[in-house]
Amino acid sequence: MKFSKNGETGSDNSIGLIGKGVEVSGDIVFTDGLRVEGRVAGSVVSEGGTLIVEQAARIEARIDVGICVISGTLEGNVTAKSRVEVHKTARIRGDITTPVLLVEEGAVLNGNVG
Repeated sequence: MKFSKNGETGSDNSIGLIGKGVEVSGDIVFTDGLRVEGRVAGSVVSEGGTLIVEQAARIEARIDVGICVISGTLEGNVTAKSRVEVHKTARIRGDITTPVLLVEEGAVLNGNVG
């Protein structure tokens, strides 16, 4: 399911959603954006898209995206081509590889940064 920025379904600037109460296992590939509020296990890949990990989300996966914004719990390695933003509610166990890393005070990061 895709939603545009104004909340209507569409294909322009669309973002996928894995909502609260939804669990996905396997490989996820997306183009523009993906917002995760539920649980994901496996891998999440996008050539240049944005992954948003909401505060309630729990991800156990290998992440390879353009931009990654993390507010929830993530276990696994993250590779982002542009940047990674780690918000104060984030709990991360894994390595992060990105040219730009932004970390808010209070976030927990257990892993290497490169």
